[in-house]
Formats: sequence, structure tokens, C-alpha cells
Amino acid sequence: MSSIISITILILFLIKIVRDSLFYVWLWQMKEYRIDRMISYLKEDRQMIKNNIFYCIAIVLFILFFIILKDYPNVFSYLVLLFFTLAIFEIIKEVKNKSLKRPKLTFKVALILLLILIFYSLSFLYSIILGYIFAFDSGINILSFFIIYLLFIYLLISVIATLIILLINPFFNFQKKRIIKRAAKKMKGLKKVKVIGITGSYGKTSTKEFLYAILSQKYKVVKTEGNNNTNIGVAYTVLNKVSDGYDYFICEMGAYKIGEIKEMCEIVSPKIGILTGINEQHVDLFGSMENTIKAKFELIESLPKDGMAILNGDNKYIKLRIKNWSEGFSPTVKFFRAEALTPSIKVYQDCVEFIYKNQEFKLNLLGKHYIENVLSAIITAEYLGMSLDEISEAVKKIKPTEFMMRKLDGPNNSIFIDDSYSANPDGVIAALNYIDKAYKDYKKIIVFPGIIELGSKSEEVHKKLFDKIDEVCDVAYIIRIKNQELGIKNNCRFIFKDDFNKITNLFKNNLDEKTVVLFESRGAGVVMKRLKNYF
Repeated sequence: MSSIISITILILFLIKIVRDSLFYVWLWQMKEYRIDRMISYLKEDRQMIKNNIFYCIAIVLFILFFIILKDYPNVFSYLVLLFFTLAIFEIIKEVKNKSLKRPKLTFKVALILLLILIFYSLSFLYSIILGYIFAFDSGINILSFFIIYLLFIYLLISVIATLIILLINPFFNFQKKRIIKRAAKKMKGLKKVKVIGITGSYGKTSTKEFLYAILSQKYKVVKTEGNNNTNIGVAYTVLNKVSDGYDYFICEMGAYKIGEIKEMCEIVSPKIGILTGINEQHVDLFGSMENTIKAKFELIESLPKDGMAILNGDNKYIKLRIKNWSEGFSPTVKFFRAEALTPSIKVYQDCVEFIYKNQEFKLNLLGKHYIENVLSAIITAEYLGMSLDEISEAVKKIKPTEFMMRKLDGPNNSIFIDDSYSANPDGVIAALNYIDKAYKDYKKIIVFPGIIELGSKSEEVHKKLFDKIDEVCDVAYIIRIKNQELGIKNNCRFIFKDDFNKITNLFKNNLDEKTVVLFESRGAGVVMKRLKNYF
């Protein structure tokens, strides 16, 4: 009987190890295998909660074994069996809810998983040998030893995955540097294609898509795809797509620390630089707002003397920075100011209209916050030789993509506003302003897991956001553990939960034709997908 229990525990253990290995590799992949991003994530302590609970139980069982349970091997075996059975039930729930985390298969992921497999295979062999020696010397039942050993190496999975990743990172970083050098060399050899760099704390991807849509009406244009805005992403785009067969290369540049945008500028040598705006996004990684500002301006300060800098003149951090500019800054500077267009702006449920230089523009997107992004693209296209008539016609053809806020049909004829691609403080405020004006007579609900990587600014930023949510919404489902006291429970009913499933279950009877739900940030997108599966 004890052998059957041990084999059952081993099978359940293997299933749990596979799940946890996939989760931790997925997590590292999502954080781009960066230690700084992982540390910032762990500070937030969100998706790790369930794992921590199981680890705590495993630690208690491990300690109890040496205190008292080693004399009761059958009791210990049943407790461990119960532990892993509960863990498997959680995995089954994840599979059923389609929330099981697994990494995108790449060579690096395959290598990491292979090394994890090798480690555990060797561990099993070692446990068998050690088991006979240790059990014989200590008098501990050999099956009990094997089970306690399984429990021990279960507790090591996050450590093992991390050590393996840190071990192979230098090799991949070396390869990355080689690829970046090749890309820089290729760009230096190109004579025709001109580079337009885009950076900022928010609005980079939408600005890139707008500019691409506009310029493509007259020129041959290539761009970085999706959110491929890291140094290696830019390098791969250069090597695989950019050539002198194009007139312009639109290069989105993201960063988490000083020097990263400068490095991308050294690869592609931009002639035009667009700075969409600066806010507290990722300030925990930059270390301070001063560092954030300095990092974003690396694009502008890398422009040549005959270059063009296009800046958000409404952004307070940009205005603060340009006060301290040296007189020797040579590129031409243009500012885009969406606030100046306010008298002409008309917001509808499915589009916005505005007037720029006496030219009417219709943008078939949700919310007036996209105007500043499209305005920067308009000014750039105008500078590059397109007429306002040509640009206006191109703007009409812009359609929402997965990177932009979209209107979707929800269950029971409700309306879903999908803004789950990413979240930043300004974007959340803008989305709330949109549903406030476009859906005045509707019940307004927001699903919001908060914003990560804000560091010391987190409480200040979330207080501001919760105030705005309280002003606009009727119900707010906040998927946060910390800072619950920030809810201003006056006009809006704040509901704090730490589990996506619990949030989803609360929605079942709250949707009808007069309800609009704003899904803000990627975590909220998980709830939206699950809701659709319910109906």
C-alpha cells in the first residue's frame, strides 16, 4: 500500500513540477529575462500568491517531518498525498479556465526546460542512492525519505529555474551583442532609408501605427512590429526587414533604464525623433523621475544637427526638461499640443473629430486621448512632404488594432471597452474620460489590476486613479492586494479581489444593454476573455 501511495505522490509531484517550471519560465520570459524587472514584479506580489501558499504548506510539512512525523510515516505520506492532490486540483482549474501559464516556445525556452529536466532526472537518481544510505544510517523509512526529498526539491523549483536562466544568460547576451553589431553595420551601409524614432512612457505603439498608416499612403515604409521595441527587437527588424527599398523606417524604442534608448539610436541613427510623453510608468526600474526623463530624451539628444525633434508640448515633464536645454541643441524642434485643439474636438462613441490648421480630421477610434498621438504623426507626415488633404484621407482609414482601445460586444447586449493591451496612468485617466462622456446614461464598471513598476510612486499614482474611478464609475473591480485603503468608496463601489476567477464570477448577473465595462490593463483582459466563455 505504501508503495502505491509513493508512486501516486511521485506522479502528482511530476505534474506539479511541470506546471511550476512552465510558470516560472513564462514569468522570466515575460520580464525579458531581466533581473531588475523580476525584482520589481516580486515587490508587487500578485500572481505569486497561490504559489506562496503551497510553498508555505510544503515548508510546514517539511519541518513537521523532522519534529514529529518521521515517527509516523503513514500519516506523513497521506498528508503529502493530500498536499499534492490539492495542488493538482488547482492545476485542473487553471486548465479549465484557460489560465495555465506557459512560455512561448523559443530556442532559449527549450534549452531552459531541457536543463530543468536534466536537473530533476539527476535528482531522482541521487535521491535513490542517498535514500538507501541515509535511511540505513538514520533509521528513517526509505519511502518516507523519498517523499521528504520530493518535497525538498519541490521547494527548489523557483530557485533552480532562476539559477539556470542566470547561468545561460551570459551566452545569450553575447549572441545578442553580435546581432546588434551586425544590425548597426547594416544600417551604416544603407543610403536611402531614413529612420523615425518614437519613444515615451506611453503612446509609442499607437503613434507608430498611426504614422505608418499615414506615410504608407505615399511612401514605402517599414516598421518594428507589435511591441518589439527592445535593442534586440530593433536589431532583428533591421536585419530581416529594413533595406534601401524603403523610404522610411519607423522604429519604436522602449526602455527600462538609462542608456537603452541611446543604444538603439546607435544602431539605427534616427533623423527624426518623436517623444510622445513622459509619466511615472516604469519609474521603479528607472529609479526616479529624473532618470526617466533623461532616458526618454536620449532619442532627442541623439538626433543629428539637421534632424527634427517632435515633442509633446502639453506634457509637464517634457516642459520641465526643455527649460534646462543647452543653447547648443541643434536639431529643429516642433511641438504638438492636443490641448490647443480642444474647442474643435468632438467625441462620439465610435470616433473623434477635430480641426488642425483649418483641416477637418476624423479618427475612427475611441477617445480623444488618441488625438495627441495622431497629431504627432500628422506633424511628422506634413514635415516629410504630405499635404493636409492627403493626411486627412489617410487618417480616416486608420482602424483600431489589438494595441488600441476597442469597442466589443459583451454578453447580454452589454458593451465592452477593451483597453487591456497595456496600462499607464495617463491612459487609464483618458479611458475613464472616454466612457464618462460617451456613455453618460450607462452603468459604468471598470476591471483594473493596477499598474506595476511604479516603485515609490505607486501609492500616489493609484490614489489619483482611484479618485478618478470613484468620480466616473459605479462599480470598480480592483485586482490588487496592496493599497486597498486607497479606494474612495463614495460614489463608486470598490471591490478588491486577489483572484481573476472571483472577479469573473461576480459579473454573471451584472451585464445588460445599459452597462459598459472598461477592461484596463492586461490582467483585466484575462477577465474579459473568461466572461465571454461564460455566456
